[in-house]
Order: sequence, then structure tokens, then C-alpha cells
Amino acid sequence: MHSDLNDTSTVVPLPAGQCLRLRVAAGTVLHAGAAELEVAGPPQWLADTCYMPRRHLRAGDTWIVPARGWLAVSASRAGALSVTAPPGWLPRLQAWMALSWRRTGLARQPVSRPIPDSAPERL
Repeated sequence: MHSDLNDTSTVVPLPAGQCLRLRVAAGTVLHAGAAELEVAGPPQWLADTCYMPRRHLRAGDTWIVPARGWLAVSASRAGALSVTAPPGWLPRLQAWMALSWRRTGLARQPVSRPIPDSAPERL
């Protein structure tokens, strides 16, 4: 299986009547492709009661998940769900390092210098 750290998108086919449960991070993007989906979650606390907000996504609709947690996605019509996770810390660090390297270029390459001897020999 091909693994790419920068590829964080997945397309899941959903037949009519199927329910999919998935754990997502805040900032995950859900896109309904040729389907009608009902998304329940992530769970929230409201006045000492667990509340599950529900949203309806029609074909072509996109929703950004506001908080991390579990979602239940059910399809009333067959179609596909595209899930794009936000990049984790490693891709952000790689992008930052590449950007800082391009800014400084060759001017910041390490220079060879002698290491000072902290305890010179005494004769």
C-alpha cells in the first residue's frame, strides 16, 4: 500500500442505508459526493446532557468539523464521502523547514570550526 505523509484525503463509498462511524480531528473536511448524508456528532455537553448535533449534507455539500470526536455518517442515497484530515505536526514541520531553508539558502550552511580544548595538556 502506498503511503504518503502529505496525502490526508480518503474517499469512502456509501451504499444507501449504510452507517459509518469514524473518529476525526478538528478541522477535518467532509464532502458529500452524489449522496445525501446525515452526520451526527461529535458529541457535546450541554447542561449536563450529552448532545449529538445533526447535519444534512446533500450532493456537493462540504462541512468542516469544528471539534475532534466520533461521527456517525448515514447515507439515505448511495454515493461517496470524501474525508480530508488536517495535516498533522510532521507535515507542518516539514513545510516550515523547507520554507526557512528557501529563505536563507546557502548563506546558513554550517561552517567547520576547531573545537576548543577545555583542558589543555600541561607538561
